[in-house]
Amino acid sequence: MTAKDSGLYRGILAGLNLGCIAFIGWLIAGMNPGSLAGPGDFAPRLMSPCVMDQEGYLRGRLYGSLEESLDWQGSDMLCDGMPRPEGQGIRLVFGEQQSADQGGLVIVIGLADAVLGEDGGELEANVTVVDQINGQFYSTQAEPRCWVRLTNQLRLKGTSTETWRLDGQLYCASALAALTGPGSLTLGDITFSGIMKPAVSQ
Repeated sequence: MTAKDSGLYRGILAGLNLGCIAFIGWLIAGMNPGSLAGPGDFAPRLMSPCVMDQEGYLRGRLYGSLEESLDWQGSDMLCDGMPRPEGQGIRLVFGEQQSADQGGLVIVIGLADAVLGEDGGELEANVTVVDQINGQFYSTQAEPRCWVRLTNQLRLKGTSTETWRLDGQLYCASALAALTGPGSLTLGDITFSGIMKPAVSQ
């Protein structure tokens, strides 16, 4: 990571809180080593409670620098999803619901090869975990170590034709390295149900 990249991460860390959870999720998910996305590359929007035609959820385990069971669901969590830059693939974001002045974990899953409504089999995933409490980021860093299988894709009635509920499983063959200090994070048995919405007009 270059000095410029490190400075950008420090700037983001300085403003971490639940109020900016959406902006951080989009920004971090778009980062690639050596070519970081700037704030203008994403249109931020506030994440909403994860309730669609049914309650959304994210479940699994974290090992390593964080030892934690994840069992987020419905109005007790936040979620959002939108097309990746230039409309290639999708990005799903899941946030731990905390108090207004205390951010929790944010998990961002980017699927470059996903096409809504199509069974793509095992899709390579770019995963970022933001630990707002400790000011730490963990990421696949564009290495092929995580994959997602979408087990169900449902276009939600009464919404835009681009609004879907996406259920799936995430697994990683190795740990996600810390980007802002020592340590690593292993994700285990992650299952999710999240929402995919149209992109925000810029």
